[in-house]
Amino acid sequence: MTKIIGLDPGISNTGWAIIKINGKSNVEFLSSGTISTNTNQNIGERLRTIFDQLNDLISFYSPDIAAIEKIFVNKNPKSSLTLGYARGIAILTLNIAKVPINEYDANYIKKSITGNGHANKSQILFMVKQIISNIDIKCHHAADALATAVCHAYSAAIM
Repeated sequence: MTKIIGLDPGISNTGWAIIKINGKSNVEFLSSGTISTNTNQNIGERLRTIFDQLNDLISFYSPDIAAIEKIFVNKNPKSSLTLGYARGIAILTLNIAKVPINEYDANYIKKSITGNGHANKSQILFMVKQIISNIDIKCHHAADALATAVCHAYSAAIM
């Protein structure tokens, strides 16, 4: 049995999902959600929210391994920078908890889940619902995090 936490980092919304792999091709969805920050707070307070809530998730679920989306450069440098802050806090939190981290490019995650490296959000959401039955995910941040976790399970040949 292996528990994987998948993360889709963002300064406003960090998606997360926890899956458990029980043998070959048996994926059990445990939970997912979004860590949302208050846009009225300063960057330090927002990063602390991500740290605290992610730390609580790690303590509660005790994942064996983490999968996180690599950063990509947006057209807007400020957006890339703040995304980097959120991603850095997520990596730091995982590192402090001694959870091994695996990083994946967004296009690689999309291709491993949908077969198309340029799939849109609705295609990803549709496919994660096909891969793991009986889940009710509406938020694309959580769906992206779930796709990242499943991508790692495929890539590491855990499934």
